[in-house]
Amino acid sequence: MKALRVEEASNVKFRCMYDVFISFRGEDTRKSFTDQLYKALVDEGYRTFKDDNEIERGEDIKSELDKAIHSSKSSIIILSKNYATSSWCLDELVMILENKRKRGHAILPVFYYVDPLDVGKQMGSFATAFAKHEQRIMEQSEEGKEEWIEKIKRWRAALREVADQRGSGMVLQNSDQQTELRFIEKLVKVTENKVNRSILSVAPHLIGMNCRVNNICLWLQHKADNVGIWGICGMGGIGKTTIAKYAFNSNFESFERSSFLYNVRDFSESTDGLMYLQKQFLSDILDGRKIDIQSVKDGINQIKSVVYGKRVLVVMDDVDEVDQLVAII
Repeated sequence: MKALRVEEASNVKFRCMYDVFISFRGEDTRKSFTDQLYKALVDEGYRTFKDDNEIERGEDIKSELDKAIHSSKSSIIILSKNYATSSWCLDELVMILENKRKRGHAILPVFYYVDPLDVGKQMGSFATAFAKHEQRIMEQSEEGKEEWIEKIKRWRAALREVADQRGSGMVLQNSDQQTELRFIEKLVKVTENKVNRSILSVAPHLIGMNCRVNNICLWLQHKADNVGIWGICGMGGIGKTTIAKYAFNSNFESFERSSFLYNVRDFSESTDGLMYLQKQFLSDILDGRKIDIQSVKDGINQIKSVVYGKRVLVVMDDVDEVDQLVAII
């Protein structure tokens, strides 16, 4: 397919400083669950942002938090009993969800000793928190009242939206310390798939690589509604896989989901090899969830269902038969 030229990809591409931003209510979890989670993420090599500032907050701190969210690939949102009492937490949540919609920022809600239903419908402690927020409306000027009403509407909508993600989130209820530690271990594993931070290994300081992948990157940045295919052809050993990996690393953050399938030809030659590739692709797209496939045709149907309406980047390395493409695309 002919590449579609758009504005310079370098102007669109956003560089992330962090793998994970943790949104949490300090009085609920700072000295326990959040600190343990932060340590586990850092120990696994994730660049993780956790706000350790407990002093009086001002606009400078808010600006730094906003920048940290925008500079992160993903957010873990720890929804605890008193999360909604904090206007800072609710503002963070609104911004996190805006980044999710605009640039594919991954989110992982953690319902920490709260019912997702209470979060979405603002019941229980969440109802109490919003009753106090609404009391503040009367304390505002006429202009301030309208602004505060709109702010509360955004907060409620954000909580409903994040509660709707409970199927891909994680719930912790009625557990002891050991259970929490096991939960954190599982959370870190889920985060690896959510973040999709696995930058593919490419030799550093590759001379002339930018000019070789520039057209591919421009094409990938064009947000077309149809399925597009770009082929990299040539004899063995000329660097086709390296070019594909470089292009993948430069662009996967711009897509909702992504997958790099290695050695397609070798896998295809083995028994049920195409089904293995389909399972790997679905696992990448579904944040590590394993899917049972009965046949290649079944796999094709499941892939169609999963990717429908999503912007997905898939790279298939070493393809030599059309049926390999048909099985995935």
